[in-house]
Amino acid sequence: MSELRKNILGEAKRIVIKIGSRILVDSERGGVRTKFIQRLAHSVSKLLEDGKEVIIVTSGAVGTGMAILGYDEKPKNTAEKQACAAVGQIDLMYVYREMFLGNGFSVGQILLSADDFRNRTRYRNLQNTLNTMIAKRIVPLINENDSLALKELNAIGDNDKLSSDVALFFDADLLIIFTDEDGLFDDNPKKNPNARLLRFVPEITPEILALTGKPGEAGSAVSTGGMRSKIESIRAVARSGCNAFLANGAKVLPDEIIYGDAIGTLFIGNHKKLGSRRRWLSFVSTPSGKVIVDDGCVSALRKKHSSLLPVGVIAVQKNFKVGDLIEVLSSSGERIARGIAQIDSANLTLVLHKKSSEVQSILGKEIPEEVIHKNNLVVF
Repeated sequence: MSELRKNILGEAKRIVIKIGSRILVDSERGGVRTKFIQRLAHSVSKLLEDGKEVIIVTSGAVGTGMAILGYDEKPKNTAEKQACAAVGQIDLMYVYREMFLGNGFSVGQILLSADDFRNRTRYRNLQNTLNTMIAKRIVPLINENDSLALKELNAIGDNDKLSSDVALFFDADLLIIFTDEDGLFDDNPKKNPNARLLRFVPEITPEILALTGKPGEAGSAVSTGGMRSKIESIRAVARSGCNAFLANGAKVLPDEIIYGDAIGTLFIGNHKKLGSRRRWLSFVSTPSGKVIVDDGCVSALRKKHSSLLPVGVIAVQKNFKVGDLIEVLSSSGERIARGIAQIDSANLTLVLHKKSSEVQSILGKEIPEEVIHKNNLVVF
C-alpha cells in the first residue's frame, strides 16, 4: 500500500458505506444474503471499536421483497414495486439488526425522501438525528422511502445519489461504494478481458466519466444503478473534499479497505472542504425549479458574484415557492448556479427581464428585488 493511500484511508474518521442490491440480494435463490451482512457487521464493528463513525446506505428492500412475493424480475408497476419494498424492508432490517447485535452494536433505520434534502429545516433535523445516533454508537441504516416514493423507485441509481447526499451532509471523510465490480476499469471488463483496473483516480475528468458508459445504463433484475451513476455520485462528494473508494462488495470488506491493501479504485477529494451550507446548496437535494438567464447575467454571476436579479432572467422552468432551492441555467442549458428563491415562479414570470424599479412597481415593495440573494447563491 502506498503511503498516500495509507494516510487517506487510515485517517478517515467519518465513513459512509453504500451497499448495492446485487451484493445484498441473491438474485438466483432469492432473499437476503445473511452471511454477507454477518461479515459486513463484523467488519464495521472493527471500525467502530477503533473510533470511526459509520453510516450505511443500504439498497435491497425491493429485491428482498421480490423474493418473498415470488417475483423473478423487478415489476414494472409502481404499486407492485412499493409493495415489494414494504415487505422486503422488514426482513432486510431484521437481518441487519441481528448481525450487528451479535457484534455488540445496535442499528437504527432512517427512510428518506427527496424532500428531506430539499427542505433546509428537515436537512438540519436529519443531521441532528444522525449525530445523536452516532454519539450513542448506533449504526444508522439509510434507504430511500421506497414504499411511498414514486419518482425515486423509477430513477436510475437512486441509492447511489442518496449515498453521496448522505456523505455530503454528514461531512464524511470517505464514501465507500460496494458494487459487483472490482472498481473502475479503463474498459468494460465484462466485454474486454484485458481491461485494466484503475487503482487511483486523482480527478474525475470527462475522460474518466466516459469510461462508465451512457447515462441511464442499469444493471440487473434487482438493482437500479449502473457504473455511471456511481461515478457521478463519487464526483459530487470529491468536489466537496470527500475521498471515495469503489470496490467489489463480494470480495472486499470495509476494514480491509481502511487497514489493508484491498482491491478497488481510490478517488481523491478536493483538498478544500466546503462548509455545510455550501455543500447543501451545491450538491445535496433536487432543485424544485429552474431559471434561464442571459449571457450578461452569466458573466455577472461568475465575475462579480452578484445576486441574481429579474433583469437577467429570460425564462422559468417548473413551479417553485419562496424558500425553495432552484437552479440557474444559461441559455444553452449549462448549469451556472444554485440558490434559495426569494421570488416565487408565478411572480417571477411577470417580471422577466425587468429592471428593479419596474419589478417593485409591478409586484410591490414587499417583494425582494433579488430572485436569489448572493448570500444564498453558489456559482459553479
